[in-house]
Amino acid sequence: MSATPYANKSFWLSHSGDYQPSEPLKGTLDVDIAIIGAGFTGLSSAYNIRKTDPSATVAVLEAEMVAFGATGRTSGWVVPVPLLDPFSAKVFHSKQKLDDLRDFAWDGLDFVRDLIEREKLDSDFEMKGVTFTTLRGNRKKLEAFAKYWSDQPRCKDGELMSQAQVGEALNSDAFSGGYHMPHTGQLNPVKHARELKRIAVAAGAKVFEQTPVLSIEEGPLCVLKTPEGEVRARHLILATNGYTHLLPPELGLQRAQAPMFVYQLMTEPLTDDDWAALGWKRRGQFYDKTTYFPPTCRTTVDGRLQFNLCDVYLGSGRSMEEAQRTEFYGAAETLFQKMFPAFRRLRIAQRWAGACSLPCDIRPQVGTVKGGRIHYAFGYSGAGVMMSQNLGRVLADLALERTTPLTEHWWVSVEGKKGRAKLRRFPKLPGFETAMRVGVDMERRRGLSGRRRLGLA
Repeated sequence: MSATPYANKSFWLSHSGDYQPSEPLKGTLDVDIAIIGAGFTGLSSAYNIRKTDPSATVAVLEAEMVAFGATGRTSGWVVPVPLLDPFSAKVFHSKQKLDDLRDFAWDGLDFVRDLIEREKLDSDFEMKGVTFTTLRGNRKKLEAFAKYWSDQPRCKDGELMSQAQVGEALNSDAFSGGYHMPHTGQLNPVKHARELKRIAVAAGAKVFEQTPVLSIEEGPLCVLKTPEGEVRARHLILATNGYTHLLPPELGLQRAQAPMFVYQLMTEPLTDDDWAALGWKRRGQFYDKTTYFPPTCRTTVDGRLQFNLCDVYLGSGRSMEEAQRTEFYGAAETLFQKMFPAFRRLRIAQRWAGACSLPCDIRPQVGTVKGGRIHYAFGYSGAGVMMSQNLGRVLADLALERTTPLTEHWWVSVEGKKGRAKLRRFPKLPGFETAMRVGVDMERRRGLSGRRRLGLA
């Protein structure tokens, strides 16, 4: 395999240094806990299992390569946001329940930051902060979002910014204002995932790449068949996020989430003249909240801009390569060039699409099925860099059959326990998937229409 396998899948996979995947599984292996998926969720679970109980044997099975899926194609934001939209979530969950989930997100930010420092992870991690914005004509929506943050105990140092202040900071009149929040980080997701693998292996976990799971047989043990062997495990963790519908159908998770494809672009490193032309303060990092599918922009440690339009395509069927809708890339470039004319001088290094996971009732799905022997976490709605790693701690406790404050959260679904959230699946109704796809496309078009009215499309 080449020194940069899957380099065409994302900028991160092509620009994170040489990498030699672990050997695939050959023969039969007996372990206490098997994990399917070597992204943030699976590797965090493996690390936390071994750190909690060094006697527990752990095997991680990855069909392709570490960070091949959603992990290696994300933007790399580390933001204490537990779900896609806190306002819509009120329809499904009480304020107290959402506060519990919000506090878990803040704990997750601490966990990721402390883990990087404690284990000395080479993740290109920075705490740069971010300015949340809305486009012109959407000031009320911005104020509601600012109130959501300012009401949180750990966000009292956030700053509500006027249209003029944001215009000066971003050198653009496209925005109605902003809310600057210093408590956000960013990292290189592929480098970070490889570092998670390193510390998981150092803790005693085994990682097998190029090892797809072909079938799962349930009995006294979970038996996972692979092309050249099998794993027999007492417990199984499913860490497959947007790929969960591709698991063997006997698990009953085909309708537990829907993959959504987000479109990303990365520039070449900016010159001093490029930065001067942009005229950005704070290096201009922003995350627009005008619609559910926003434009975002972040810097990298080598002076690039990573941006997307979050034009989202809801996948259909079982293909995960169907979403290369190149018109979305053009729409993103047009938007940024009209918001920031200096973008016209920038060169694009790579374009790619990555799948995130849309859950049925907005919140992440985590818990156990099959009598408490199979555990899962998915449905991060694009906020998975931080949530997935923190949920690895929950999955570790579940798989080790430990009752802890982490496993007692209301949103951790445990069969037979009252007062807990349930595993939700999208209903199997005629035309439902088509209706979902139409709904997502309508939201995307609404955002496009709004941008056109402002002369930004």
